[in-house]
Amino acid sequence: MAGLLNEPDEPKLKKAVHKCAHDYVRYEALRDSNVPRHMGIPHPQAYAAQALAIHKHWEVIATQCNRPNPIFSRIYVRHVGDGKIFEMNYKGDERFKLEEEELQWMSGAQFVVSADIATCFPSIYTHSIPWALHGKEAAKGSDSLIDFPGNLLDRCTQNTRDRQTNGLLIGPHASNIISEIILTQIDTDLQKKGYRKVKRHVDDYRFYAANFEEAERFIKDLGLGLRAFELSLNEKKTKISPLPRPSDEDWVLVLNRFQFPNDEIKYSEIRSYLDLALTCGQTLGRSTPLNYAIKVLAKKHIKKNPGEPDEVVPRNLSLRAKRMYTQEAMNLALAYPYLVQLLDEHVFAPYWHDAMPEKIAEFSAELIKIGLRKLYPDTISHALFLALKHSLTIDLDDNRLIEIVALDDCVANVLLLEYALFCGRKKIASAVKKRANELLKSDSREKDKHWLLIYQVWSPAELEGNGQGFLADLKKKGFQFFSPPKPAVEKAAAETLSTVQMPGSEAVAQVELNIVPPQ
Repeated sequence: MAGLLNEPDEPKLKKAVHKCAHDYVRYEALRDSNVPRHMGIPHPQAYAAQALAIHKHWEVIATQCNRPNPIFSRIYVRHVGDGKIFEMNYKGDERFKLEEEELQWMSGAQFVVSADIATCFPSIYTHSIPWALHGKEAAKGSDSLIDFPGNLLDRCTQNTRDRQTNGLLIGPHASNIISEIILTQIDTDLQKKGYRKVKRHVDDYRFYAANFEEAERFIKDLGLGLRAFELSLNEKKTKISPLPRPSDEDWVLVLNRFQFPNDEIKYSEIRSYLDLALTCGQTLGRSTPLNYAIKVLAKKHIKKNPGEPDEVVPRNLSLRAKRMYTQEAMNLALAYPYLVQLLDEHVFAPYWHDAMPEKIAEFSAELIKIGLRKLYPDTISHALFLALKHSLTIDLDDNRLIEIVALDDCVANVLLLEYALFCGRKKIASAVKKRANELLKSDSREKDKHWLLIYQVWSPAELEGNGQGFLADLKKKGFQFFSPPKPAVEKAAAETLSTVQMPGSEAVAQVELNIVPPQ
């Protein structure tokens, strides 16, 4: 497939790209409000074509994304190491300079504007990609995929959503790269109007204004800039606040004032800290402070020699504190399922003790009960992930676990199948395979929505005969999308070309292709 986009004949190229269109796997990842974020796992053929288009026109994209001077975006596209060209939480070497710059902006500023794009990724119009790269008039005057890189990126991006022109998938990093093409053009347009004291993190803006009138003018100009690309401001999240003001939200300041002892930490101290976070969360109406607290409790920084990076180690908890804290973290996650994704890395790994396998097995069973009762397939997926990772048996009978199949969630069903095969529970495995085989009679879009499940179950011949030739070729070559999770202490350092990320990170269950841009 590597030469797909090198076709010099325009009609043939369009036909080849057209064949790469597929629907995608839906995944509902819980947020801190327990309202799901609708994420997408693109079909490998569509995503590979999009990745190839990004690779082919990387120089054009890089030039576009670096046009603003100074750069407003705090996550802009650039090399971040290990062959990656984007990382959501990457902090480059310039972060200290940017902090100093923002502090300087506050000098003489009387107000700060906070603004947010309304439903950013789902609202992005793919035709605005060539608008940003080539100008709206020029882009509308040609549909060439060869002469206009933006048109090729537009078409390949549409293909990840079965040729829909509205919306980017939430999850794949390719979506962030595509969004930056458009948003950096809006940044450039704002700079042409004289705005400099602006920072943007994906779709969140902050502007430091000399007076209230300038703050209002910025909101108007930002709104006009967004409208030119079929986007709009989120009025509920757009506000003007007087300066000076705290650099962090009130709840962060409250939690940061908590003093942990330098020696061994007792559970009573952890309990006090969690109570403080819980109070902040209840006041806020979200579980974000608990998320923050769990990450703080996972590690501490030990100062080294000047110029050397801090050493990051788990906190020194007594054995009783480990037992009590791990249990309390699980209790909180049952009340606030959004927290489940944090526990394996930030609680179980640093504070493991002998009773953990039994406790995690009980916890996983409760998560599945909650997931079935509240229709949270994300919670079920995490439970099955934990059982697979730690080689645990979930104390629920076959009929109860088979209820998961009826939710018709692709990721949950794939994990359930792997769990059933691991434990030798043939009845459960048969139920999942039956659902996969029912898809043989479904239309192509329904097959695409469950591509990972059918890849795990169907034979290459069945894939080939049902419009999934790309998947058939991969399966013949022994390609694996599902890699059984390993305990943290046994994690392999090597990355695969393409892997379905297990639940436990912000980008839950996403397909990632690491591509090396041209040097």
